[in-house]
Formats: sequence, C-alpha cells, structure tokens
Amino acid sequence: MADYFYGAEAEQYTFYRIPKLLFTDPAFRRTSVESKLLYGLMLDRMGLSVRNSWVEEDTRRIFIYFTLEDAMEAMRCGHTKAVALFAELDKAGLIERRRQGQGKPTRIYLKNFVRRPEIQTSGNRNSALPKTGSADFPSAATNDTEKSDTEIHLHRSENTAGTDAMERYRQILRRNIEYDTLCRRKGCDREILADLLQLMTDTVCTTRPTVRIGKEDIPADTVRGRLLGLNAEHIVYVLERLQENTTQVRNIRAYLLTALYNAPVTKNTYYAAQVSHDLYG
Repeated sequence: MADYFYGAEAEQYTFYRIPKLLFTDPAFRRTSVESKLLYGLMLDRMGLSVRNSWVEEDTRRIFIYFTLEDAMEAMRCGHTKAVALFAELDKAGLIERRRQGQGKPTRIYLKNFVRRPEIQTSGNRNSALPKTGSADFPSAATNDTEKSDTEIHLHRSENTAGTDAMERYRQILRRNIEYDTLCRRKGCDREILADLLQLMTDTVCTTRPTVRIGKEDIPADTVRGRLLGLNAEHIVYVLERLQENTTQVRNIRAYLLTALYNAPVTKNTYYAAQVSHDLYG
C-alpha cells in the first residue's frame, strides 16, 4: 500500500507544467483537456530544444520536434486520435507546424498562449488528417517558403499597444503567483514582492531578442515562457533564498532575475535535499 506524503516530500519529484491560463481563459474553454496535456508535454520538450540550440537564426524562434509517434506513445492513443489532438492545438492557435521536406520531421513552433493572435490554423491554415502514420503530416495548402501568417499583434492602436500589453501581462503574472495571497502571508516583505512582480513584468515585455541570465544570453521567448510559468511556491522559494543569502549582491536586479528563472529547476532539488537532511540528519 502506498504511503502518505510528509512535509515537503512531494517536492522531490519533477512535474510536467500545464499553464493554468489554458483552463481559466474562456478562449480555451472548448479546447479538450487531452490537447492541453499534449501542449504541456510539448512545453517540456522545449528544454531539449534550448539545449540543442534548435532556434531559427533570423527570428530567434524556438522550435521542437514532436512526431505523431511521440504523441501516440505519450498519450497512449491511436494514430487518428493523435492527429486530432495536433489539429485541435493548431486550431486553438497554440502551435504552428512547418514541413521541412526530404523526409525530415515537421518543426513545431509553440505559440505564446498569452499574446492572443488571430486564431488560424497553420498552412493557411486547415489541419488535414493524414491517411498514413507519417510523422511529417502536411496541412492543406502549406507553403514551406511562407513566413508565419500569425505574427503576434494585440488588436490595439499603435499608441496604446505597449501599455495595454504590459498591464495585461502584469495582471496575468499577478494572478499566476497569487500576489494578493502572498501579500497577506505572515512575514512577507511587500516591497520586495512588488519589486519581483515589476521585474517579471518588465522582462516578459522586453523587446530585446535575448535576456541575460547569469552569464548567458537566453532567447527572450524562453525566458518569457519560464516566468509566465512561475507560481506562488516559486516566489516563496525565491524569497526564502533571498533571506538566507548573506553575501553582498552587486547587481540585485540580475540576481533576482536569475533566481526567478532558475526557480522551477532548483526548487525541487533544494527541498528534496532539505527533506533528506531532516530525515537522516
């Protein structure tokens, strides 16, 4: 019989991350839970893309390889079901598929679900069910030489687009990290919490192609996705580590941004080590 969890033991495991916004935004109300799960698996695959530098040189857009066979294996489903899930994500504007030809697998670009483009499917843009189990299934009327026809825009006037986008991101981040709840938390430093929220908002809204994290320039879209995936537990973890730090920090903004970016990776390991220490001394 399985035992209970004690203390912070649950933090020792790794998890797939499925953005809460996919379940709270009315725009995704008709998107199935299965396709949202598949999107979460694809988000996880982006880590492999970053490590392998699968980034377009001209646009700095990250792409992944996630074949039909990968989806069938991960979702424990058949060919037709896997294709339908891809088509659903495509229709929801969450992915864009581009064929490479010559037997190469299709590149998949995950779309930023916060900055809502006009909902169109890839390839002008009708998703087609393939008759075979090929991993590189086409969309109707796809032109490999075409650039994406779903460039991000916010349907705002040029004078107010930047301000509106920043405020929208601020509210999304505020909700993701449960800002109001954290403010009521005993011992919470509201000024530092407000600074973290502002830093996250500024970084998410940056127009630069890369963001300096530590000593590395990381694609801005990668950093944006990581920050938008943070929750209250990550922020508490960063605040706790900040309180424990006794060394002089020369660039506090860079220090905090690095801590925020690394929180999803280091939090589980840190708490697992703490549990081991508490259990075994």
